[in-house]
Amino acid sequence: MHPVLFKIGSFEMASYGLMTAIGYGVASWYLYRRIAKINLDKDTFWNLIFIIFMGALIGGKLMFIIVSWPQLGATIAEKITNILHDIRYGFVFFGGLIVAVTALIYYMKKKGLPILQTSDFIIVGLPLGHAFGRIGCFLAGCCHGRPTDMPWGVVFTDSHSLVAPELLGVHIHPTQLYESLCNFILFFLLHKLYNRPHKNGTVLLAYVTCYSFVRFTLEFFRGDFRGGYWLGLSPSQLISLAAALLAAVGWWRLAHREAKHG
Repeated sequence: MHPVLFKIGSFEMASYGLMTAIGYGVASWYLYRRIAKINLDKDTFWNLIFIIFMGALIGGKLMFIIVSWPQLGATIAEKITNILHDIRYGFVFFGGLIVAVTALIYYMKKKGLPILQTSDFIIVGLPLGHAFGRIGCFLAGCCHGRPTDMPWGVVFTDSHSLVAPELLGVHIHPTQLYESLCNFILFFLLHKLYNRPHKNGTVLLAYVTCYSFVRFTLEFFRGDFRGGYWLGLSPSQLISLAAALLAAVGWWRLAHREAKHG
């Protein structure tokens, strides 16, 4: 594909970075136009966006380092060198999500913001931005699929792409596009759900439930290294199961609260 869109001297415009920036921009624009729905002032809104951005970067990189630690080198020096070799790549979505959510909860409590109501608002933009980011993954070759005989399989031939060397020239699942499509659909569903009368927390739980299912399923088609396995499941699948369990508890509490006050 096109891991580098263009190069001017020593400057390279990485397709992954560009698509990720577009994703953040589009999601922020979508949410910004709707801040009146929850009476957020502009400063607070942009603080929330900044926390999400930094949390995603820091958490995504930390999770990548954790799951890839044995493969980063034999010595600490080698591991640090490989980590810093190209900081544009090597992020794990769930790591970024965990750190961003933790930081957001702390900030919302500090500001006295209603956590569930604010979370319902923000979460709608997440799959929209994520969908563009996965297109960037496709262009860069990261998060790629395993070999397939399906007619829609794709072939990467650029040696600069992040596809595993042994899979260059091989038909593989375009898992990045699978996930991008699922995220666009999820965004549409959350957008519709948010604009209808709903209990606080409903939109957030809908996202966690749906994305956990999507990610757990798509992991079976992935062909890149994603850390060690436990009971035949990848780290992301284990996190998906944990997230789905938490969502189930959340749905139960929401229904219990509604029945209690009904």
